[in-house]
Amino acid sequence: MMPDIKRLLRAKPLFIIAISYSIVISFLFFMPSSDLPKVNIKMEGLDKVVHFGIHFILINLWMLYFYAKNDFQFRAKWLLPLFLSLMLFGIIVEILQGQFTDSRGADIFDVAANLLGASLGILFFRIVKNNLKFKNFN
Repeated sequence: MMPDIKRLLRAKPLFIIAISYSIVISFLFFMPSSDLPKVNIKMEGLDKVVHFGIHFILINLWMLYFYAKNDFQFRAKWLLPLFLSLMLFGIIVEILQGQFTDSRGADIFDVAANLLGASLGILFFRIVKNNLKFKNFN
């Protein structure tokens, strides 16, 4: 029983970070666009880049948590449920934005950017995971 407790405690900081990030982005997705900071970058599709980046980071945080929780072993069995959960999250956010906000609307291209960000996030994590050092968590 003690190794299980140690394993869970080792991953606890990562869990807190992943949950906190998830909550913060959930609030940001529903803030009126007029309340968001103004960025003076004139770039077509900047919104899609932001969606890509948010989901890229989101899936990497959750994968890092599961990686640490599972004794630093990559287990493919949790990858599909995690990916599908994050995609469902992104779709629900878009639907709710279209239904309950005045300054934001549902956009299928935002969902596509979420999908691309999460997909490339998985690929990125699988490539760099062997270089991760967790001396503070052991």
